[in-house]
Amino acid sequence: MDINKIFNLFDSGSREKIQEEEIQVTDLSDHPIYWLGMFKKLIQNHKVFKKKIVSFLEKAQPELDLDDLDLAGDNLAFERAWFYASKFDPNLEEHKEVINLIIDTYLIKSLEESIFHFQEKEEYEKCAHLKKILDEVKKI
Repeated sequence: MDINKIFNLFDSGSREKIQEEEIQVTDLSDHPIYWLGMFKKLIQNHKVFKKKIVSFLEKAQPELDLDDLDLAGDNLAFERAWFYASKFDPNLEEHKEVINLIIDTYLIKSLEESIFHFQEKEEYEKCAHLKKILDEVKKI
């Protein structure tokens, strides 16, 4: 068996052609669909991860204070999610169109949970912004 014959079956010119062409990559990290999607994803994934980690740690180290761990995890997740939500402006038409694309019950639930979290911390400016987004979502 001649290995060169096997590799010659593949078009080597296409690789060179791809390398010569300029490949354009679109960075969506500066787009409202990314911001709102990341917000939702962070809140939802946090809930799942928190259940698993608390269950694991209860079995592994029963003497560990899970309430402190739970609180720290919540703060970290909601603050990071806020980073993305704060960039979203529900007054802009382009941003309203994004809501139409990704609206679902998870988005509504994530917004409600975030508002509740920040109410508990008395960060009412964040609550007001999240409430504006929630109001736009509920209009649809």
